[in-house]
Amino acid sequence: MDWRQLRDNARDFMRGMAYGKYEQHLRREAAELNDLFVTMCYLELVGLPNPVAVHLLEIYPYFLDEFHLWHRRMGFQHSPLEDFNCC
Repeated sequence: MDWRQLRDNARDFMRGMAYGKYEQHLRREAAELNDLFVTMCYLELVGLPNPVAVHLLEIYPYFLDEFHLWHRRMGFQHSPLEDFNCC
């Protein structure tokens, strides 16, 4: 075994020790978000009402500012939704 391979193995081991738990946590969060997205798509597909819609009415004023920043960042001069005027 040469020194380069030994160094690479040691580097990979140290990286795994340092970032292993963090990467596992990120993968778990990504899987949970994906599950939520698939659930919401399924509800939309079969025509069931979105259970989050009622709670969104409470945060609508806060969401309006975020939506404005989003559509400006995406390159739209005005809101792309006809019923959702924010500027």
